[in-house]
Amino acid sequence: MPARSKPRLGGLAATGLVAALALPLAAGASDDPFDDDSLWETPEADSNRGTLNFLGDTPDGRVHHHENQITVAASSLDDGWVKLRQCHSDLDRVGRAQILYNAATTREIEIESQSNIGETWVEGASVQLRRIQPDAELCIRARSQMLKILDDGSYALENGPFMRRYLDGYFPMRVTVAVNWGDLGLALARSEPESQPGFLVTESEHGVIIDATFEGRLTTVLRLVNGDRP
Repeated sequence: MPARSKPRLGGLAATGLVAALALPLAAGASDDPFDDDSLWETPEADSNRGTLNFLGDTPDGRVHHHENQITVAASSLDDGWVKLRQCHSDLDRVGRAQILYNAATTREIEIESQSNIGETWVEGASVQLRRIQPDAELCIRARSQMLKILDDGSYALENGPFMRRYLDGYFPMRVTVAVNWGDLGLALARSEPESQPGFLVTESEHGVIIDATFEGRLTTVLRLVNGDRP
């Protein structure tokens, strides 16, 4: 669906270096009957209040999956800007939601594809969603300045905070971050958090993959070095 700039809707406050999901939005002054959130399912009643808790066992039922593909180019090592492709699946069936980005470090947000969502549009540093149906999926492309050049010549790739938030509660979600640096000769020195049940880190010659299942707020930091360094 083509991007659009209106209507402007009130929303929950959230920030993120990559993205934060907030649902549903606060009610606006709309006469659209589909804006009534009572028509839609809301997350389960018991919720976390923001404390990070990794889940070694997969939660029952479907869990919102937030997939990120990050491409590091040679120019990224100078200016910190990377390419981001982000897909969301098993979104909560709510009347309205929004995906929020850090306006200072995110550019060129575009909706690549969507299915089973009534409306989607880019508004500032956010993607707005209305009338989310079962089996909804959404893919977004953007550029993000998430790679920091450190004084010792290494790099820090920071993502988050990732969260699945409803009112004051935080609910289980799965986040996958696949970083591809191709033939740039980088290597992973360490990850924060470290690999553990519920937070798996898989390294390769050309990149690294994080697969996390958790509740609360998750921020990740990957310290990258040139491959010929210890």
